[in-house]
Amino acid sequence: MSEMIDQEIAAQCSELQEDEISVLESIYPSLMTVHPNPDNKPGRLLTLNLPIALPAPIGTKLDSFAGPSATLELSHLPPLSLRLVLPAAYPSQEAAKPVFLRASLPNGSASGEKNNGAGNWLPRNVLRAITDKLGQYWAEEKEACGEGVGVIWKWWEWVGTGEFLSELVMIKDNTLELTVPPMITPSTFYTMLKTYNAGQIHSDFERTAFSCSICLENRKGKSCIQMPSCGCVFCTPCLSSCWSLAITEGSLESVSCPSVSCTKTRALRDRAEVVGGVDADLVESVVGKDLRERWEDIKERRKAEIDPSYTICPRPTCQAAVPPPAQPDLTSSISTSSSSRVIRLSDITSSSPTSTTTSSNNPVPRMPAASASPVPTGAMAEDRWERYRVCPKCSFSFCLYCNATWHGPHTPCAFLQTSLIVTEYLSYPEDSEGRKKMELRRGKANIERMVAKHLEDEANKQWLEGKTRACAGCGVRVEKRCGEPIKPTDPYKHFNTPGRACYMKLFDAEELARHERETLNGGEGGGFDDEWREVRGIWEW
Repeated sequence: MSEMIDQEIAAQCSELQEDEISVLESIYPSLMTVHPNPDNKPGRLLTLNLPIALPAPIGTKLDSFAGPSATLELSHLPPLSLRLVLPAAYPSQEAAKPVFLRASLPNGSASGEKNNGAGNWLPRNVLRAITDKLGQYWAEEKEACGEGVGVIWKWWEWVGTGEFLSELVMIKDNTLELTVPPMITPSTFYTMLKTYNAGQIHSDFERTAFSCSICLENRKGKSCIQMPSCGCVFCTPCLSSCWSLAITEGSLESVSCPSVSCTKTRALRDRAEVVGGVDADLVESVVGKDLRERWEDIKERRKAEIDPSYTICPRPTCQAAVPPPAQPDLTSSISTSSSSRVIRLSDITSSSPTSTTTSSNNPVPRMPAASASPVPTGAMAEDRWERYRVCPKCSFSFCLYCNATWHGPHTPCAFLQTSLIVTEYLSYPEDSEGRKKMELRRGKANIERMVAKHLEDEANKQWLEGKTRACAGCGVRVEKRCGEPIKPTDPYKHFNTPGRACYMKLFDAEELARHERETLNGGEGGGFDDEWREVRGIWEW
């Protein structure tokens, strides 16, 4: 009679085991293996592969024997491997019996393969507590229901969601604390966990279906691209068409997330903040290598348009953005002693004669004191080496102001079409942004020199038009009184040659009388300065 009851219980338990195994295979496909039983022994032998996916990313601190080594953020942990035996009386009369539980380290690959030779990433006491929890679940259910029930799915959920980490006090202050295995270094353990986590995130993305907001079709993640900044997902063909057109037309702002919400957000930002958001690897994976190179060129040129300190390499075959030179470390220069100071030629030449020590034959220049260093004024205050630029792409050395090959700090810049530069500069109001940008591009000292030369040339031209006239035949400027030409090399000889009609008549009697009258009146009216400016213009001409 007892044997008949045992057979009925075994048959009932076998049916319950088959139902539980079918449910587990439907919930966790390809994660459970039922080993064959050729000898027809009672019970079943199972191997469970338990991946751990945390509900939310959590900060993880790695502890070693030497103390805390590193921290990282994880949402996936390496899987646990459990082998257990289901007795013939499971689940009614007996609990499942674990054979072993391993937490093998991944070998660092994205597939999550195990490295069985390096030990476990969880200590033995934690693994023992996890296996004991399976028997505790079965005992609790038997006490509540009067007989045992299948609890593998419940225990699997407890492990797979990472709930055991909190119950075993491995999470403290919202931080997961893991101990570095003794057989590997902390850096290796860090790399293994980070690589496995990234691989699982990528695998989850490829298995998930997403709706593309451009074509409105559902596609698997392996055919989609996710924006790293906002998380929006688009299918690769749609995003490739969108970015290819933007790069071809030179629209750098459009090489970003094309969703409506992100486009509105970018429209409210500054132009300098819009540039960016995607990296070169992502652009190349979407549009290819050729368009990626064009996108990088456009991006470099945009830096020069936004930042006045940047410029474009003047070589037609390069056209790369050239950044400003690195600023010197002022703190280190202040802390250096006076003995390490560099003596410049300007310091030696500008020092007074009393600052030199005259020995018997060889005068030795003294280094000027730091407190008595002269303060430069005007154009001399400009550091002439600030205009020196080197292209990081082609190593071409050139001048920032004139875009010519570097001519040294003491040679003035030679500008082409100076009149156009001066006309554009004078067209802007004083202290305007237009003038400040031109001073940055061309140099304030160069702009002032060109403007002064332009005004001087205009004054000389007005004097020539008022005092001389052009010959109708050859166009040479001739004096109005006598009609003879004035030599540009020696214009005063025309007025100093005795016997000529213009002898001693550089100024008219009316002009001299006005000059005497203004001198007697204390120089009121400012006419003397104007006439003297004309005389100086004649002298320089």
